[in-house]
Amino acid sequence: MDRETADLHPADRWALETRRSDLSLAVKLRLTAMTGHMRVDKVAARRAALIDLLSSGYGPYTREEIWETVAAQVGQDCWGKVPREALARDLSNLRKGGIRIAYSRRPEVTGYYLQFPALQTYPNWEEKTINWTLVDRIRDLPVAAKNERAFAAADFALKQKTLVLAEEHPDWPPERVEREARRIVFNVSPEMAA
Repeated sequence: MDRETADLHPADRWALETRRSDLSLAVKLRLTAMTGHMRVDKVAARRAALIDLLSSGYGPYTREEIWETVAAQVGQDCWGKVPREALARDLSNLRKGGIRIAYSRRPEVTGYYLQFPALQTYPNWEEKTINWTLVDRIRDLPVAAKNERAFAAADFALKQKTLVLAEEHPDWPPERVEREARRIVFNVSPEMAA
């Protein structure tokens, strides 16, 4: 959500997205269907506005900021008689849908934010710019230092994948989580990951 469209109803904002030329027809149809749904369902519109707000990158947002911003877009009565409960239900449902919303309690930065920007797309490797200064510095390192960095990066990737898998599959025992993480990170067969 950019600043020019921040005051629009979420259905209008999502309708603007359907005009993008880089979207497939299926995605455009899904967005169109959702915009129609948001026009008649205030809860869907409220949740869409909440998604847009959290994905804007300007957060974290306090409850009050969320209530005020979303109400300005959807309507003053969108939160009902108990806004705190409505927001809790919305956050719960969005989390069940796979959107990772977290809450920061740090005094200088308090509020809700996207833990992993679920809606953000990452460019392909070919499109990324290469930091040649960093590449040159790594080339200049002794072999032992290069190996140390490579092993540290692999260890970090394994720990991150283990955390993600443990959260996605809480019913898996720790051994299975670690085995699956090794298989994914190191691209090995299941037998070798064991």
